[in-house]
Parts: sequence; C-alpha cells; structure tokens
Amino acid sequence: MAEPLVIGVDGGASKTRAAVMSDTGRLLATATKDSSSAYHREPEEAAGVVAEAVRQALDQAGRRGPAAALGAGLAGADDPAIRGRLLHVLTDSHLAEVVTVDHDAAAALAGGNALQPGVVLIAGTGSVAFGVDTAGRRARAGGWGPLLDDEGSGYAIGRAVLRAAMRTRDGRGEPTVLGEAVRRRFSLTSLDVLKTAVRGIGIHEVAAVAPLAVDAAREGDAVATAILARAAEGLAAMVTAVARALQWERAEFPLILSGGVFAAGETVRRPLTGALLAQGCEPTLVPARFRPEVGAALLAARAARLDVAAMIRCLDADRSGGGERGSP
Repeated sequence: MAEPLVIGVDGGASKTRAAVMSDTGRLLATATKDSSSAYHREPEEAAGVVAEAVRQALDQAGRRGPAAALGAGLAGADDPAIRGRLLHVLTDSHLAEVVTVDHDAAAALAGGNALQPGVVLIAGTGSVAFGVDTAGRRARAGGWGPLLDDEGSGYAIGRAVLRAAMRTRDGRGEPTVLGEAVRRRFSLTSLDVLKTAVRGIGIHEVAAVAPLAVDAAREGDAVATAILARAAEGLAAMVTAVARALQWERAEFPLILSGGVFAAGETVRRPLTGALLAQGCEPTLVPARFRPEVGAALLAARAARLDVAAMIRCLDADRSGGGERGSP
C-alpha cells in the first residue's frame, strides 16, 4: 500500500508552488504555476490554480490522490469570506481528505520556524509581518495591498525608483543614476516617453524595477540608498507592531525574512536591522528552516492529526544532507 501523502501550497502574487510529501516528511515532488493570490483574482479562480499545481506535483511524483492532507497558504486568504470560498472549492476538488486554507504569511512562518512561535516578515511583490506566540495568539501588520499599504515591498521600491527617475528628469530631485537605469530597463530613447511606456503595467512589472535601487545603492547612489532606507523603516514598523501586539516589545524573538526583496542580502538587511534597533525592537534574525509550501503542508498535517514531529525530523535530516532548503 502506498504511503499517505501530505501536500502544501504557497500561493502569492507572483507564483504558486506546490510540494508533495510523504506523511513521514519525505519530499517527493514540486510544481510551480502562476499566481493564486485571492487578493488579485477571484477565489474560485485562485483555487483552480492551486488545484492545477497540486495535480502537476502529483504527476511529477508518480502518485494519485486523494492525499491525507492538503494545506494552502494563499495571499488574500486572511479575509474569512474569501478563505471560506477557497476552502469550499478545494474541498470539492477531492484532492485530499483534510483541507486547510490559511494566508501565505502563516504558511511562511509555519515553514520558516517549523510550527514554533516567532515572526515572519515577507517583502516580495507585497509586504506583511505576521507572528504567533506560545499561546497560539496571532498578530499581523501590513499586507493591505498596493493602494493602502505594502510599504517596503518590491512594488513600493519599484514605484519609488520610477518616481525618482522622473523627479530628476524634470529638476525636482537630486541627481541619481536611477534615471539612466530606468531608461535602459524599458529600452527608451528618453525618459520623456516613460509615462507612455508604463501605462497599464501591473504591480509585478513595477516590482521588477526594484533591483535597480539595490544595484544603484551598491554603487553609492544617495537617492537609491534613501529609497531602501525608507523601505526598511516601513518593514521595521510592521515587525514592531506585531511584537507590540504579542507583548514582545522587550523580548527576544525569532524573525524570519522571506520574499524576493531580501535576495539583495546586506544591502537591504543592514538598513532593516538599523531601523529595528531605532524603533526599540531587537529580534534575532534566523534563517528559514523550510519553505512556505512545506509550512502549509505542516499546518495541514497538524490539522489531520498526523505525526508532525516525525515529519519535521525527516525534513531537518534532508536539509542537513543538502536537500530542499527553506531559505527565501
């Protein structure tokens, strides 16, 4: 008889990643699809992308459902009404006997700290901080979307880069290499036509501009450095708000960083650490143990009353042996 399966899915604004595991924690296969963010598309459509990713991962593993448990951590699922619609579709898909749906930050923390208390700070296309304490209390800050929030996100940084380029072009801003970098990025003859070039582009395309700030900051550009400093202050404020809500203002707690913005390494982490200290918050930065989709699987396995401790031991053994890692 084939061993029971546990499936985890991480669905954000940019992509969806599904992982199929045995109930002992052995990773069997993964699959990647387009965004399944329930914030950016209808929940039923988002759930359809999740189902496609799951089926593809099962095919990769050479296995068939239903799994013992399926967990999905999806952007937008913090809204109870949206979460209910997602859960309804995924339950009716008969992909698993037990289905859980949570938001993507919960899955990132569950994977990053292996179901232990702590805080995760996500800065990808969007941004959010989320924490869970020893009593299971939850707190979040940020993550309200590009119109209302998403400070320090790839979108916010990318937009700041575009604005800085144009402010320099018309004489309102300080000199910066960002203008020329933006011109090259969009293959323009002049920044005068940037207004037309960016008409109608989505948040993902704006977020894709963010690395220009990192490159320019590494070259010592003052405007780019200031953009990253403001981003760090916004991200630090989210962490501080979560720490305050969990009564960790003066406590040491683990902080996991997740998302593409942190791929810039110390160029982003250094100002973030400084901003946290300035706000009186001193968490311990720890690397993520497992990826968010594994976190979603662990949440589902716990809901299905499987042996999550054994799964975590197996995952740790694979990680130590150079297998699937959880780092952003």
